[in-house]
Amino acid sequence: MYVCNCNGIRCKEVDEAIRAGARKPKAVHAHHGCEVQCGRCLPEITDRIRKARSEDAPCAGALTLRTA
Repeated sequence: MYVCNCNGIRCKEVDEAIRAGARKPKAVHAHHGCEVQCGRCLPEITDRIRKARSEDAPCAGALTLRTA
């Protein structure tokens, strides 16, 4: 499925850019050598970034084990 029709960026390509370190929609586009055009893709890319970051974050209230 295309996320950015203007630049032909698909879901898997957005996810690839996020795994490579993109943390903003502009960085996702730059990863693929293009720029934001109409902006309709920005909410979807932002949501995918937010979801990826929340999956990477440790669980709230998780115990940290310490070893001496």
